[in-house]
This record gives sequence, C-alpha cells and structure tokens, in this order.
Amino acid sequence: MMWRLALAVATLVGGASADARPTKIERKTPALDYSYQWPEQAAAIPALNAWLQADSNKLFRQSLADAQKDMRAAKQDKFPFHQHEIQKSWENAGQSSRLLSLDGSIYGFTGGAHGNGGSLGLLWDRARNAKIEIPQLLLPGMSWTGAIRQPFCVLLDRERAKRREKPVKKDDMFGNCPEYKELTVIIVDKNGNGRFDHIQAIADAYVAGPYVEGPYEIDLPITAAMIARLKPEFRSSFEAQRPVQ
Repeated sequence: MMWRLALAVATLVGGASADARPTKIERKTPALDYSYQWPEQAAAIPALNAWLQADSNKLFRQSLADAQKDMRAAKQDKFPFHQHEIQKSWENAGQSSRLLSLDGSIYGFTGGAHGNGGSLGLLWDRARNAKIEIPQLLLPGMSWTGAIRQPFCVLLDRERAKRREKPVKKDDMFGNCPEYKELTVIIVDKNGNGRFDHIQAIADAYVAGPYVEGPYEIDLPITAAMIARLKPEFRSSFEAQRPVQ
C-alpha cells in the first residue's frame, strides 16, 4: 500500500500567508484511488486547514473501508473488481476581509455504469474562526430563500429549454423547479474585487434534469434588497447588482 501526500506549488494570491500553498492529498491502494485538494486561501487559515485535513482523513477511511469490502465480496463471488475512485476538491469562489467562500465538488466511482458527482459549498468567517451558513449572515427573521429561488426558477427554465430544444412542461418528470433545500448555494466574487456580488445556485444531475443533462449552474445577482437583510457587520463584504430581468 502506498500513500502519497503531494503539495502543489502555485503563485500566491491575495489573502494567503507567505508559506501557504495549494494542498493535494493522493492515496492509492489496490481498492481505491483517492484524491482531495484545497486552495492556498484555505490552507492559509490554520483552523480551516485543519478542518479540511480532518475531513479528508474521514472521507478516506470511509471510502477505503467500502472499497475493500466490495473487493472481498467480488473475490468471494469470483466477479471482476473495479477499483473505486473518490475525488473531492475545493476552489476559491471569492473572499473579503471577513469571509472566504469555497466552491467544492465530489466525484465517486464505485463500480457501476458510471461515476456520480455533486457540488458543495463552504463559507468561512475569519472573525469567528469557524464555518458559517448563509442564514447566519442575515438579520433575525430575514431570509434569502425567495430572493434566490424565484429568479433561479426563471433562469433554470430558460437553460433547460435550450438544452432540451423545447419548452419545459411542468408535468414532465423533470419539469418542476427544485426546492431551495435541493440546491447548492455559494456566494461568489465574480470580479475579484474583494466583495461578493453573485450567488451561484447549483442543481446537480438528477435534481433538475436527467443525468445526460448534467448539473445546472445558475449565477444570480446579489441585489440591494438582499444586502439590506444582512447583519451590519457583513454588509461591507457585499456589493449590489441589478436584479434578474
């Protein structure tokens, strides 16, 4: 069994400490081909870096145990065994002086007809030195759910109609708009100026369409009305955009 930890070298960007580097962990066994990576902006925050390392260790242990179980069963039943594969990665989606947003993805192949992937989001509050969820950014009693889902549904149907080359019918199997809880929601700084300006709402495969259509990634502007619902200490991390037309 060979386990290998590889640290990729890259040019540092704003927000990373002098010794922070992107991190990539690769562990290969006969049963499992495993990788996990995160960017230098996350590696530069000790508590977040430790959380990601722990998350990687846990995912590897669970994935390896599952893969070895399948390998033993295949040998016992005299069936061919296909090595499992797990890939999890995080990318910088934007950062302010207070918040760091990570855009994540996970892919797994466990011997079926094809692998499956999914989207992830992680938001880190430097002041609290902890993960934080979008509702925790908002004033008591306030929500972004409607402000995100309503324009998402409009833009989703436009994109589904393009991919399907026909109008979306609500009574089709994948005709309805997913519930907010089914989406991955990530805050994004698209212009890289240190303030978040968009929401990326992602419906993974099978959520808004069949596997062949792939995931739907819809960018939504963060509006002045949304910023007004934020707690005062977070407002400087955001800038308003025009609403969806």
